[in-house]
This record gives sequence, C-alpha cells and structure tokens, in this order.
Amino acid sequence: FSTLLKSRIEIAEIKHNYKFINGLRGLAAVFVVINHAPFILTNMGITNNNFSSWGWIYANLGAFGVQIFFCITGFLFFDKLMKTPNMEWEKFFRGRILRIAPLYYFSSLIVFLIACIYSNFEILNKDTLITTASMLTFNFLDGQSKIGNIALTPLNAVTWTLVHEWRFYAALPLIALTYKSKYNKLALSIALILTAIDLKFSPIVCWSYFLTGIIAAILYKKYHYSKKTGLALSIIAICIFIYTCGTKEPQGYGALRFALSSIFFLCITLSNPAVLHAQCLNRLSDISYSIYLMHLPVLYLTFKLASLFVDLSLASKTTFWTINLLAIPMITIVSTLTYIHIERRFMNKTQRESITNSSLTTNR
Repeated sequence: FSTLLKSRIEIAEIKHNYKFINGLRGLAAVFVVINHAPFILTNMGITNNNFSSWGWIYANLGAFGVQIFFCITGFLFFDKLMKTPNMEWEKFFRGRILRIAPLYYFSSLIVFLIACIYSNFEILNKDTLITTASMLTFNFLDGQSKIGNIALTPLNAVTWTLVHEWRFYAALPLIALTYKSKYNKLALSIALILTAIDLKFSPIVCWSYFLTGIIAAILYKKYHYSKKTGLALSIIAICIFIYTCGTKEPQGYGALRFALSSIFFLCITLSNPAVLHAQCLNRLSDISYSIYLMHLPVLYLTFKLASLFVDLSLASKTTFWTINLLAIPMITIVSTLTYIHIERRFMNKTQRESITNSSLTTNR
C-alpha cells in the first residue's frame, strides 16, 4: 500500500546515509503493527470465545521491532558523534524536539479526542488529569493512562518507548566526552559490565539496546567483510529471527532477548544485506514514525466502526482478520499524510535554520 502512495512519499523523501539501516527500520515498523493487530480485541476489553487472537508468531515480534528501533537509534547517533568532532548540542536538541514532538503531540491529541468521545466527555476526574500530564511530558510522569472511563492501552501503548529515546539523547553529550577521552575502552567495558548486572536483576532493560547500536557503529566503521562472510552473517540473522518469532513464550526484555536481538542487529550491520536496500522498505522507513504512533488509533477506530455491523465477541477468525486487513490501507494513508504535513514540515524547518545559520557564519 505504501507503493501505491510512492509519488507522495518520495516527494518528501529525506536523504539516507545507510539504506540497509533504513530498510531495517521499515521492517521494524511492520513488526510492531503485526504484533498489535491480534490483541486489539483484548485491549478493547472484548472477549471472543470463538478463537484466541494469540498467534505463535506474535508473542515476541513487537518487542523485537522496538528493540531494533533502539539499536538503530544508538547506531545512527553514535555514528554521527564519530563523524562530528564538534557537535553543536543546542542545534542537536532543537532538531530532536522538532523531529519528535510535533507528531507525538498530534497523535496524543487524536488519542485524547477519541477517548473523550467514547467516554461521552465525562472526563473531569483525577485519572484524566494525571494521564494528561503524563502525555504532555512524554510519559516521564507515570500515570493511570486513562481518559474518562477509557483506558488508553489500545490507543497509545507504544509511546512508553519515547521516554527511553529522550534519556539516550540526554546522555549523548556525556557519551561524546567519553568517546573522545583516552579512557573510552575502559568506559565501554564498564558499560558492558553494568549491562550484564542490570539484565540479571531487572525484568525489563531497554538502555542496553542503545549500547548494542553504539558497538555496531564502531564495528561497522572498523571492519569490512567479504561476500561469503556477509552471507554467513545474514544466515545467522535469519535463523535468530525465525527462532525469536517461533518461540511461543514471550521473551520480553531480559538477557536472552538482549543477546538474540543484539547478535541479530550486529549481523545485519556487518553484512549489509542487499534486500534491505529495497525502495519499498525505504519508503516504509520514511513513514515509520508515523506508522508507529498512528497505527493504534486507526486500528481502534476501524474495529469500533466494525462493531456497528458485527458482534465482535462472536466474530469468526476470518472476520477478525478481514477487519485488520481493511485497517492496513488506512494506516498507510494516515501515516503518509502525517509524514508529509507534520514530520517533513518540521524537518524542513530545521534544515532551513541550519542553512541560515551556515550563511550567517560564512558572512561573518
């Protein structure tokens, strides 16, 4: 469906230094959507006794996609640090805010309005105030995630990851200082030890995936492998992916998942598979942030509309998946529109400011 909107997306396409990373990001967005699709009824509080929506491939796919997103962030921004001796941090953080915040607040507004409508605007309560404060602060203020009597899980369950992204951005100046010091190898060793300790004692560990991305960026810069080695690494990555998706029990964010996702990402980074250069995946990557934030509201509204015609508690598996498939073109269209009119608009603003600042510097 993104191919049908090829001209619209590619008009606003941005330049990418690593097409294989971009292709992987497009796939990661698809993984998250596939993972959320089977659980929409459960998240909406609807019990269907005709079938179980739990699929053997879905238990780990969403978390796997999120972890790949974290790895990609670590890779790209550490690569940027290595290539930029004197990072302009004020410009960097301003660019990050303009890149992430506008679409996040737009999607949060949509989620808020949907919840208001389905709760008949009976929203003046403590949970609504706490949830609103949490949404305004990118969920740094933890809350009930409830507007009126509507739980927001089926509408914005993905936004928790943005907290970890912001924490990584906040740590980048310190990472840059460490990288430039003579103790950088010692610092990396300490970080790996802390990762092992955290993975042993904590059920959910997210920051370690950024470290995987950093290590991948270092290895990518230093080593280049032959086609045979690259093929072997690609096969290892495929085997890990099949194992991860084929495991019925959720692996979450523990030590086993960290090891699997990290090896997968390192293998992909070092092998640079040609399949990830496919333009269709790069188009998906362009709209991936929009897909990530907008697919849940679209799924929710699609099933709410379907409930006017079908008793979802009695729906067959065929009906259930038909409704899911009908949501896909809508997710693609909405994501394309938000990418063009929100994301790209603010990215253009950042680029214009960068060009203006460069001109001023030159004139001086």
